[in-house]
Amino acid sequence: MKTLINSCLVISGLTGAIASISWTHSAFADPNQVRQVLQTRECQGCDLSRTKLSFANLRNANLRYANLFSADLKLADLRDANLIGAILDKADLRGADLTGADLTSAYMSETNFCGAIMPDGQKSSEGCPKAPK
Repeated sequence: MKTLINSCLVISGLTGAIASISWTHSAFADPNQVRQVLQTRECQGCDLSRTKLSFANLRNANLRYANLFSADLKLADLRDANLIGAILDKADLRGADLTGADLTSAYMSETNFCGAIMPDGQKSSEGCPKAPK
């Protein structure tokens, strides 16, 4: 039993270390906004472009009008998140949970996912400009 508890503590410590490595900011995003979204899940209109938020717990987050262009959101928990008007072009959403997330755009159509890698691994062309004929 003692070995099992020690193993759990080691795994827990490793998970925490990996999670802290995964949640890093880019040269483009404001580190204060990255910290804010991770601590409060409230970052309306934030510029989180090119930010690594893989494995982040963003359940119920308010990311309305947030710039998530080219953000790394692999395996992020975005259940029930407010993503109204968010920019998700070229975001990596592989394995992310978007169950119940509001993805309505500011113009009452779908949010743009142009070039985004969707949770199923497929690259999206949704919201991409149409090629001239």
